Amino acid sequence: MDLAAGRRPFAVLRRAAHRLRRLAAVSHPRRIFVVDPCRCRMASEGHAMTRLRSEWKRTLWGLVGLLLITGGGAAIWVHHVWSHSDRLLEQAVRANLDRLTPGINVEFSSCRFDLLRRVRFDDVELTTVDGQPLASVPRVIVSIDREALARRQQLLIQKVTLHEPRLRLARDIRGGWNWRDLALEQNGRTMFPEWTIDRGQIEIALDADSPQVRSLSNLNLRLVPAGSDRYLVDGTGQIENPDASSPEAQLTLSGHWQVTENDFSISGQLGDLVIEPSLHEFISTLSSGTADDHPNRLPFQATDVTLAALGDLDFRVSSRQLSDDLDYKLLLTLKQGRLQLPYPSDQPRIIDHLSGQLYLDPRHLQVKTLSGRDLDTTLTVNGLLELTTDPPTGQLDVALKNLAIDQRLRGSLPEQWQPLFDVYSPSGRADVSATLQPTGNGLWQFSDSVFSPKNCRVRHARFPYPLENITGTLTQKGRTKDLLVEIDAIASGRPIHFRGQVLNAGPAAQSQINLSVDRLPINQQLFQAVSPNVRRSLEAMKLAGAADVRGRLIRPPGLNQKLTTTLNGRFVDVSVRYQGFPWLVEEIGGEFTAAITPNDYSWHFNKLTGRHATASLTGSGNFDGRPGHPGHFQLDLETRRVPLDSHLRAACSKELRQLWDRVRLGGLLDGRVEIRRHGTQPIHVSIPRFTVDSGTLQLTGFPYKLTDAQATGRFGRSDDNQRRLTLTSFVARHGPTRVTSKGVLEIDRRKDWMLRLDPLLCEGLVADKDLRDALPGRLRDTVASLNPERPFDLEGLIELRGAGDPGFPITAAWNLQTRLPDNRLSAGVQLENVTGQITSRGKWYGQHAEMTGHFALESASLWGYRFRDIRGPFQYRNQDLVLGSSQAFAPLNGRRANLAIPLAERVTARAVGGLFTLDAQARINKQSNYHVKMNLSEAKLQQFARQYLRDPKNLKGVMRGWLDLRGKGNSPSTITGRGQLQISPAELYELPIVVQLFDVLSLGPPQQTAFRYAQCDFQLANSRFRFNSIDLVGNSLQLRGRGEATFAGQVGLDFYSMLPQSRLPIPFLQPLIAPLTTGWVAVRVDGKANNPQARIRPAPVFDDALRGFLSALDNPAGRRQLPPLNAPFGHRRRPFPLTSPAARTIDNGRLR
Repeated sequence: MDLAAGRRPFAVLRRAAHRLRRLAAVSHPRRIFVVDPCRCRMASEGHAMTRLRSEWKRTLWGLVGLLLITGGGAAIWVHHVWSHSDRLLEQAVRANLDRLTPGINVEFSSCRFDLLRRVRFDDVELTTVDGQPLASVPRVIVSIDREALARRQQLLIQKVTLHEPRLRLARDIRGGWNWRDLALEQNGRTMFPEWTIDRGQIEIALDADSPQVRSLSNLNLRLVPAGSDRYLVDGTGQIENPDASSPEAQLTLSGHWQVTENDFSISGQLGDLVIEPSLHEFISTLSSGTADDHPNRLPFQATDVTLAALGDLDFRVSSRQLSDDLDYKLLLTLKQGRLQLPYPSDQPRIIDHLSGQLYLDPRHLQVKTLSGRDLDTTLTVNGLLELTTDPPTGQLDVALKNLAIDQRLRGSLPEQWQPLFDVYSPSGRADVSATLQPTGNGLWQFSDSVFSPKNCRVRHARFPYPLENITGTLTQKGRTKDLLVEIDAIASGRPIHFRGQVLNAGPAAQSQINLSVDRLPINQQLFQAVSPNVRRSLEAMKLAGAADVRGRLIRPPGLNQKLTTTLNGRFVDVSVRYQGFPWLVEEIGGEFTAAITPNDYSWHFNKLTGRHATASLTGSGNFDGRPGHPGHFQLDLETRRVPLDSHLRAACSKELRQLWDRVRLGGLLDGRVEIRRHGTQPIHVSIPRFTVDSGTLQLTGFPYKLTDAQATGRFGRSDDNQRRLTLTSFVARHGPTRVTSKGVLEIDRRKDWMLRLDPLLCEGLVADKDLRDALPGRLRDTVASLNPERPFDLEGLIELRGAGDPGFPITAAWNLQTRLPDNRLSAGVQLENVTGQITSRGKWYGQHAEMTGHFALESASLWGYRFRDIRGPFQYRNQDLVLGSSQAFAPLNGRRANLAIPLAERVTARAVGGLFTLDAQARINKQSNYHVKMNLSEAKLQQFARQYLRDPKNLKGVMRGWLDLRGKGNSPSTITGRGQLQISPAELYELPIVVQLFDVLSLGPPQQTAFRYAQCDFQLANSRFRFNSIDLVGNSLQLRGRGEATFAGQVGLDFYSMLPQSRLPIPFLQPLIAPLTTGWVAVRVDGKANNPQARIRPAPVFDDALRGFLSALDNPAGRRQLPPLNAPFGHRRRPFPLTSPAARTIDNGRLR
């Protein structure tokens, strides 16, 4: 560290490693000395450093003394200025008060600076020149420009805060306000201060015959300068209510004030404003003498209406100049209220639950959804009035809901409506809507009134039926006496409708009224009202029910004029049973028109509808004629959901009944039926198209009942006069099974029939009892033996043929594709989780079936083992099923030519990484004898252990083998057979049995290269494996064993090995055992396969059989070569490739 030339020396303190070092700088240029008092070391210049330290202390003490003297003098000067500042401030304020507040006397108890150098005024009182109190403020805080006050004795106010001020605005009995002579001096003002009112109160007192006082409390107001002469205003407050039980109105306001131009705009809201009589009186007193002498602008006198309500008042008040009129906008939202109306005078109406909005500005008065209730009557008012004209223009829309119709109402109606009231003598309730509009003479008049009765009662003078439950409208057209009639009523229990108009209502009125009667009973009373010819036609059709009748009543203008009438109508709930097709049709509806004269008649039917049970019919028709001479009859019907039941069968012709009996139809039919008759000829009925829904179908020769059937088609005769039922679409179900198809059913003159379903799709087919019972005998046994336990799908073609004689069997042919989603079958053995497709093509001859096909299964499980990608052909003939190739079961001859069977002709499958080939044959009956031949190649032991062992070990190897099985039924106890299994390389060192063998033989822990291969030769019988030989062959160890294992996992095995004498596990017995066994040792393994127990057996007795069994161990070097498998059928001999990854792993381990 260097010191700059010419600079004074200084000291530096530094703490390092918890020791304090002092760096002392001396005047010697570019030299620094370090003093370390902790270590007591000092540089060579120590004496000079001590002298410099003493000089430094003297200098420091001198500076401290100088600062003390200077600070004391400054304190004395500050005390002098502070003690005289309050007096100077008060003098400056009082000198400027007259200029700042002309016309106001201002008094205060004290004026001083606070700690923040703001000016504080206490107990400020403002009075007028004549001594009237104007305002009082307990505390005023004024922030001033202190520099201007100190230098120029000029008072410049920056901010004024009024704490809890109280302002009193009073008006005397002559209407003069106490603030009328006030004025503010603004000349020369360069800036406006910010004003803040904290918890203020404004009191307005009106001195009149009955003095009124209203207060605004908790006023928090801010006036913030926003320019040279503009304030932004923001505040809140509460308007006190004289009634302490009512809530106080909450005031919020904001706006601006242009000071120099006297321009302001304030907007805000009074929330929860209580409108009560005292407020009415206060506002009336406040506005007395200020309103112009105008006539009443409303349809009632405001003084006659009493309002008590709670609401929110939104307001906006603005003015361009103080001398101009205020521009205001007021929106009163009523939450709840009560209104008392003065009429009728004998019993004023009280409207409560009042709500809505009232908008007022200098030009408009608008009423928005002002609603209330008078008992059960609801009043709603909307309207807009233009107040700038005299009289005002606009309208008020008044709506009354559920108005009581009585004499009190009659007295309230306009005079021109009262005669109409007397003609109908109504009683009950109604809805009324009317429009009030001012006239030129200042009166208000009703127009466009609408009277809507509800459940009223009327007895009309010109129609002798009493009318009840009257609804509808009577509408006034403008201000005229014309009425629009739209009235609905009930007469004698039936509805009556009146539609029309009355012009110039009175004795000479002109009218046109359309009369409609709904459900007029069709009975003898009606028959007597029509002409005799029409009466006979109606009786022939056996009509019963009711009809909607329409009539038109026309009256020309003038006195004593008569009505003219025309007729049309609609059938309602009519029933008919026509003699040509005696099928009862009920609930008939439709339109009809009739032109009936004494000479002829003509009826037209349109939009006919009818029902029979669940059936519905639509159609049209007509008939005409003269009395005694029938003419043309035509009826076209569209049927919907006609039940195919015995009633319809009985109404059909003989040919249709024969077809019906063959297919046993049921369900609901939609279609078109055409009925024709000319004069006296027989009726002809045809069905050009039909649709069957929710149907059932059960053929005579194949009683497999289909339900929920949906079909479309037609029925007719072909060119060769055969009856043909064509199905253009067909969908049906049998339980969970869904069948879709198209087809043709033909019946010839001999009644032989053919049904062809193409294409056919059966989804979710279940081989349940219903399906088996519907099949012929042997085919039934075949399906029962296969016993698919889960649903499957069929798709393809089926053709069925039968004879008219039910004794002849039904024959069939098919070409189908079967889809099995996770199914379970019995094909000699039990197959589970079968998923895939089976294609079959075959014929049924009435007694037996023939079928060939091919299956491509994604997966299937046999005895708990899962196989995938299963493909192969099959054949079925007279209960014999062959999977794969039948050549696999041919007798062996010569050089086993059957080994060359192509894979495409066999069943192949993949599992645990290997390829399985299979050929099987079975007799599909109740016993289900079967024979299975299967080869295994290149399967992975590691994958097998991971999938099927509970505790997978580190087992590896490639498996090959073969299996020849025979069995009966699904019981494992009936399985017999034999096979071989080979694993190479055999990494079985973690197999429980191998671990036990190594432990017992004291061979140490097994290694991965313990065995080059493992091979076993076994037989199956009585639910157990019998191992003829088990060979475990390694480089240094060879084991040969035999024994048994049950299907439940219980083992009993004997293993033999010839060990070197140095490795006999019993050293002290070695001299005795060695001569007898020549190195042989025997181990017995018992227990469960996953938890075996091994022990060394005593020396075995070497007879010829044991010597022959162990002779294979005499040549260890030769046994290291992988032996071939002795399959009695088409096993593919593929030795383990030495260049495979597994072989390379074994060789590398051997080298390590």
